[in-house]
Amino acid sequence: MKTNKLNYNIIFFASFILIWFAVTIYNFFKPVSDFSENENRYLAKFPKAEVSTILDGTYMNDIENYINDRFVARDFWISMQSVLQYASGKRENNGVYICSDKSGTGALISKLNGPNDAYIDKNIAAINRFIDVTGLPATLMVVPSASSIQSYSYAFIASPWDEKAVIDRIYSDVKAGCLSVYETLSAHKDEYIYYRTDHHWTTFGASLAYKAYCEYVGLKPAEFTATEVSKSFNGTLYSSSGVRFIKSDTINAYKYSGKATCIINDGTKQTERDSIYFDEFLDKKDKYAYFLGQNQPVITVTGEAGGGKLLIFKDSYAHCMAPMLLENYSEITLVDLRYINKSFDRYFNIGDYDRVLFLYSIDSFVNYDDIGRLTLVESGK
Repeated sequence: MKTNKLNYNIIFFASFILIWFAVTIYNFFKPVSDFSENENRYLAKFPKAEVSTILDGTYMNDIENYINDRFVARDFWISMQSVLQYASGKRENNGVYICSDKSGTGALISKLNGPNDAYIDKNIAAINRFIDVTGLPATLMVVPSASSIQSYSYAFIASPWDEKAVIDRIYSDVKAGCLSVYETLSAHKDEYIYYRTDHHWTTFGASLAYKAYCEYVGLKPAEFTATEVSKSFNGTLYSSSGVRFIKSDTINAYKYSGKATCIINDGTKQTERDSIYFDEFLDKKDKYAYFLGQNQPVITVTGEAGGGKLLIFKDSYAHCMAPMLLENYSEITLVDLRYINKSFDRYFNIGDYDRVLFLYSIDSFVNYDDIGRLTLVESGK
């Protein structure tokens, strides 16, 4: 009996080694994309062997990263790991909280870093200088996060810092007209105003802010009917958390009623399209890019409505709101300062615009200093 048991152990161990060896060899040679759409990142490439990297151990570390990134059925194993961790009581993974919400479908929520006072001061100073230099009527809208507005659903991850107090502090120091959407969104906190698997607000959430903006600047907001464009949106939090058991999001579009064009300036060339909606992204992982495509330095959209021209400095929260604003403005230019490294006159003439809107999520405003690039207007660099 002992001999049989020993033989079974040897067979099992040998089979395991052979299977593992075969999988490893397959991982080295199987064709695979260098980009993981589910994780929204580029996978590790096979490292080049050099004497220095072999001697200091980084070559073997890079080999390990390469194998891990391209392991057979990688996404399946990531999903299984997240399920087991959740079953064991873990509710946070890679900076993302796994929550149970009132809808019963669950939600993923970003773990926001506390505000960086130096970045806040730099961003405020840059906006104030911009207003002084250009003289444009300006509005600032800082959008709070889901964890702040819907904290009743996610009590155990309540933010250790008060987003509303920070927004109020920003508004007290900036020279722009300040539009608080905190109360507007809070009034609809039980509704679908933030995605479950993504860090953005939904189109409905953006529409609430759109109406508030129109009323703030004296415009009549348009009425929209939601058009469902996708039921299978898995966003950035789905990618970074590894969690695959949260229900996919639905994307609705509040479509502009007229004909519109979209000009994308990537810093080297301009590309023109006859639509502000990018249908091709509905078949890809990054379905939020249906609205104006992916992030670019400058995007200009034009429509058939009367009204002036609006300049928006923004993060990607503005992408699903801009089509609504086309009902009130003849032209809108969206500027993403993360990708601007030249003076603005390389892209557009500021004097062509009637108003400016600064539209940023709370995370962008308090944890990054990209708005400081507005000083390029003064320096002309």
